[in-house]
Amino acid sequence: MAAAEFCTGKPLPSRLDCRMRSLLGWALLAALAAPSAPVAAQSNAERVANDSYTRSHDYDLLHQRIEVRNFDWDSTSLDGRVTTSLVALRPGLDSVILDAGRGLTVTRVVDARGTTLKSAAHGDTLVVYPARPVAFHDTLRFSIEYHARIDNGRGLTFIEPEGREHRPQQIWSQGEDENNHFWFPTYDFPNDKMTWELAATVPRQYTVVSNGRLVADRRNPDGTHTVTWRQDPGSATYLVSLIVAPLVRLADKWRGVPVDYYVYRADSSRARRLFGVTPDMIEVYSRLTGVRYPWAKYAQTTVADFFGGMENVSATTLVDWLPDERAYLDRPWYQWILIPHELAHQWFGDYVTCRSWSDIWLNESFATYFQAMWDEHHLGHDDFLYLDVKGNQDQYYTAWKAGSRRPIVTKNYASPDSVFDTYAYPRGGAVLHMLRTWLGEDNWWRAINHYLTKYANQPVDTEQFRIAIEEATGQSMDWFFDEWLYRMGHPIFQITKSYDAAAKKLTLTVKQTQKPDPDWQYPQVGLFQTPVDIEIVTSSGPRIERVNIEAREEQSFTLAADSEPLLVNFDYGNTLIKQVEFNKPTAELMYQASRDQDVMGRMWALGQLADGAHHSRKSLVVGRSLQHDVIVASTRMTAIHGATQRISPEAGGLSHIGGPAVNQQGAEPRMVHIDSLR
Repeated sequence: MAAAEFCTGKPLPSRLDCRMRSLLGWALLAALAAPSAPVAAQSNAERVANDSYTRSHDYDLLHQRIEVRNFDWDSTSLDGRVTTSLVALRPGLDSVILDAGRGLTVTRVVDARGTTLKSAAHGDTLVVYPARPVAFHDTLRFSIEYHARIDNGRGLTFIEPEGREHRPQQIWSQGEDENNHFWFPTYDFPNDKMTWELAATVPRQYTVVSNGRLVADRRNPDGTHTVTWRQDPGSATYLVSLIVAPLVRLADKWRGVPVDYYVYRADSSRARRLFGVTPDMIEVYSRLTGVRYPWAKYAQTTVADFFGGMENVSATTLVDWLPDERAYLDRPWYQWILIPHELAHQWFGDYVTCRSWSDIWLNESFATYFQAMWDEHHLGHDDFLYLDVKGNQDQYYTAWKAGSRRPIVTKNYASPDSVFDTYAYPRGGAVLHMLRTWLGEDNWWRAINHYLTKYANQPVDTEQFRIAIEEATGQSMDWFFDEWLYRMGHPIFQITKSYDAAAKKLTLTVKQTQKPDPDWQYPQVGLFQTPVDIEIVTSSGPRIERVNIEAREEQSFTLAADSEPLLVNFDYGNTLIKQVEFNKPTAELMYQASRDQDVMGRMWALGQLADGAHHSRKSLVVGRSLQHDVIVASTRMTAIHGATQRISPEAGGLSHIGGPAVNQQGAEPRMVHIDSLR
């Protein structure tokens, strides 16, 4: 997820997961990657390898039973009891340190024998002292009873109707990045996993939705009911979810797995059209990864004042902006971006989870790219390249120009929130596309399956992903990870070409002109090495050759060509994150714009013609006309896909998304920018 501030455009008291956390609002880009003080003498790769920001803890959290009751909207408070089971990871464990917000007042701590245990609160930390030291690998079980007064929006959000329609009284949780300890004591960091039960006692008119499978719904004589959910296998504690609201459930299935949609009764007629694509998406992701959907159910629940979406394990939380028939023309991003992004997290983020926030790209970039591959599945490869691959690259370029610059993986950040940014979402998604292209389809999917199966239900870091690729494919990935993950920047290529008719040889000269900034504190790539695909079209037809650019300022490639090329397309498919200067005559650009089999080659040529650099009025008019035709043809899907800026009612999001275009007859669908994913 992304920080709450990113979702709404203004500071909020809690950190929220902006999963589709797609992308940051443009105005916030520079602030999001605001550099912290440099860490001297160590390379970024060394800092990552040293894992200096991954927490140490001397126990393995096994299971928690979380019981909550007596919710009070006026005081934003509750009563709770949490029973914790853990295993000691050192001999003589004489204290257990848990995360517990200052608003949690502990009333009693007892062990499994009923012995009262000492405890002490220190800020947002609770220390529990066992009756006797726990031996290495022995199990300790104890219960904490407490009263929680919630700073509304930190961990739990209490919603009052406030006299507004479509806003029933409700409660929802938001754990990412480290907020669940504000409503129950736990270990609140992603490098440990546990199973859990959540039992909530609420008035009978309220539905309780949480993770895992429903194990009990007991009616109580006082007009309440106690609803118990169990999550097993385990996951990270930031994914523990609680929703209390007057909801109805619409039931669906995927291969026998319950797929449920929880919405307000007033929205029930709209829900199935919106969410009904979910089983097909589950099928596609299961087939692509080779890993069957791993949880007992999949629920999607809509709530008020939510920033977008959060992939709580088996129980995604979503904003309650269900589109009506007209709004589908203006807000299709909900169905084609938000839903597949959060679903992809069930594999990438919930099944395998980043070990520390430095590796958040392992959650967010994968969800971003798998949402793109859903587009590839249901729209086709050309739309995927234009809408998703180019879209992710363009969002990165905009951030870069705005001064938001860092490696994807870095320890050099001020807070976890600051890494939920363009680099965790679109830049990382664009890097994964490069990796897929260079590995090839078979190796890519073999590596993804190996990564998921080897590290199933475990916290992971970037090096483990690299090792999984190498184990699955036999290909060394050090160079790729060093350039594109541990360092920042992108190549700027200056391309020239010449043709020797007598020798039937095409010569391409490639210069790298990027200049690292010596004053920037993050590691940078000086000169890049990378494969690149070259498309050559002659009178006898097209062919594609892959060449390897070395880490040199200038390099020439001599390629066979049976006649003078009609077009030369550098980086076929627009795979590379790059800038290119490749001057071509107008005739070649016009040929490429109309005849290139590569949609991205056509779009590049159209852009060159429409920029007016080619002075022929005819070429300018033709270029703009062709570009207009292509853009009109893809307008609808561009509107569906646009994903760059978070939106919310508070930030004017509803008027931006469903305002003028929805209310005007005959209005064309507009590009919708969102940054509402986690």
